[in-house]
Amino acid sequence: MKKYYAIQQAERQADIYIFGDIVPFEFFEGDVSANGIKDQIKGLDVDEIRVHIDSYGGSVSEGWAIYNALREHPAKVKTYGDGFVASAALYPFLAGDERIASSLSAYYLHQVMVSAEGYASDLRSAADEADTMTEIGINAFVERAGMEADTVRELMQGETWLTPAQALEYGIATSITADTAAPVVQAAKKTVMQKVFQKKREEPRAEPPVPKNSIMKLFERSTK
Repeated sequence: MKKYYAIQQAERQADIYIFGDIVPFEFFEGDVSANGIKDQIKGLDVDEIRVHIDSYGGSVSEGWAIYNALREHPAKVKTYGDGFVASAALYPFLAGDERIASSLSAYYLHQVMVSAEGYASDLRSAADEADTMTEIGINAFVERAGMEADTVRELMQGETWLTPAQALEYGIATSITADTAAPVVQAAKKTVMQKVFQKKREEPRAEPPVPKNSIMKLFERSTK
C-alpha cells in the first residue's frame, strides 16, 4: 500500500503521491505540506516528476506553494488525477506540463472560504480578503489551462464538480486515461462518482457531497 504522501524515485523519474489533506503543518497521517514537498523535491536529480493526486484540498497558500515548487523544478512534471482533485488540490494538478485525468476522477472548484468573527468591519475585511484570494487563484487556471477568468469565476461561484471530460474541455486536464486499478477499486470509485454527479443534477446549488469542514477550506482566517 502506498502512503498518503510519499516520494518514490527510480532512475531518472520520481513519483509523488498526494493522497491526503493539504495543510501548513503535518500533524496527522496523510497530511501534505508545501514545506514537506519542497524539501523532498529540491534535491531530486531526475528528468521527470509524476504527481498522483487524490485529495479534498485544504489550505490555498499551501496549494499555491506546492504549485510553485513543482513549476520551479527543472524536471518535466506530469500530474495525474487519481480520484478527487478538489479545492486547493487543483493547484498542484495545474502545475503539470501534462495533466492526465483518470476516467474515474472528479474536479471541484469553489471560491475561497473564510472564517471570521468580530465587528462588522472585521467581517467586511474578511470578505474582501476572500475575494482577493479567489481572484489570485483564478490566475493559475488562466495561465495554465487557458481559461477565461470569467469562466473560472462562474465555476467557482457555482461550487462546481467537473467530470474528466469537462476538465479536458476546459483545459484543466490535457488528456484522459483509463483507470488501471483493480476491478473492485474501479467499482467503488465509479459508485462514488455516480453519487456525486447524481446529487449535482438533482440539487445544482446544494452543498457539495463532501462536508464543508476544514479540509475543504482553501483559506481560513480567524479575527479575534
